[in-house]
Amino acid sequence: MSEIRLFRIIFLVICIASVVACNGSGKDDVPLIFVAASLSDVVGEAADLYEAETGNSVEFSFGGSIMLANQIAELGAPADGFFFVGDNPVLILRKAGMYSDNNSAIGLVNKLVAIAPSDHRSVTSLEELVAEAPRVALGDPGLAPVGIFTQKAFESVDLWDDVSRDAIFALDARAAMAAVQSGNADYGIVYKTDAISSDAVSIVYEIQESYPRIEYVGWKITNASQSDAAADFFTFIASSQKTRNLFGTAGFNFVSPGANNP
Repeated sequence: MSEIRLFRIIFLVICIASVVACNGSGKDDVPLIFVAASLSDVVGEAADLYEAETGNSVEFSFGGSIMLANQIAELGAPADGFFFVGDNPVLILRKAGMYSDNNSAIGLVNKLVAIAPSDHRSVTSLEELVAEAPRVALGDPGLAPVGIFTQKAFESVDLWDDVSRDAIFALDARAAMAAVQSGNADYGIVYKTDAISSDAVSIVYEIQESYPRIEYVGWKITNASQSDAAADFFTFIASSQKTRNLFGTAGFNFVSPGANNP
């Protein structure tokens, strides 16, 4: 077993232990939904609106979608629902019998952008970015879908080896953005919605190179103890114009879910 894979397994075990510990103090009838880190701000606002209008509450665990999906499918994390980005996390749950494409779900679409400190000039291509920047913060393709999308974009112009050689690999898009904010990276590749949520960075390039559509899917975990309560939350998001406006303001577009699932 490689050292990198061993590290990831140990990291997952530590994460699941912390989730179980935190959830142990929660209410038994409150659903726990595992959510992509890039949704953390807007989904919290949606939950506040959900509680105000229905009297029901939800709890969240945030992180990279692949990491969270593995926690649920392989380590038995106590999730009642999920809100993930990319095909891979959904495929992990489907193979484990925890999600069916026949379920109703909510879908969102995001975009990939390059960011830099707020006073930095724009660039016109990934080639220019790689030529200028010795260190770029990227999501780890093994832990977060943003890394997979990023890798595909750089591979489409034969630059992945060049950029990954000295890259700072992060757990998710938020961590990649933090590396730029702290000055540890010259550029970062993140979701557009993350970039517009921060005053400390600016979008220097909206990536035009080829990469798969960035689609989020959210629904209940099959046979989870509070799966119906999790489904109620997603139904509320899909049906409430107020919550749809929240996601729209944050930069997301609603789509028919599952269109790109393998």
